[in-house]
Amino acid sequence: MSKTPLFFIVIMALIVILASFRFLHQRRIEALNDAQPLMSRNVTVAAMREVAANDRRSRQREVTPAEDVMHYEVRFRPVSGGAVMRFRVSAAQYRALTQGETGTLQYRGTRFEGFIPAVAP
Repeated sequence: MSKTPLFFIVIMALIVILASFRFLHQRRIEALNDAQPLMSRNVTVAAMREVAANDRRSRQREVTPAEDVMHYEVRFRPVSGGAVMRFRVSAAQYRALTQGETGTLQYRGTRFEGFIPAVAP
């Protein structure tokens, strides 16, 4: 009888420890991004993607209506060549971009800061 409460205490402690590690990891990434200098590159918008942020199970999706929570992802290809860069952006930033557009990408570490479209000659 005393093993059951001990089991739940161990499980709860494990959940708290794992949540703490995740929280500290996120704070560390934010601190690293804040410490990075603002970088600029001439890029082309290579691909744009919006994904429903629905983490419900299949039965839950059938019973309750889907939420309108979306994640927006944009991939940029450097004009001078190099690896494609992927950033998660806000809805307003996503709607301001068009695929194939060329301009200057501004980023800090892994954080998207902005995109300035090139002026057509």
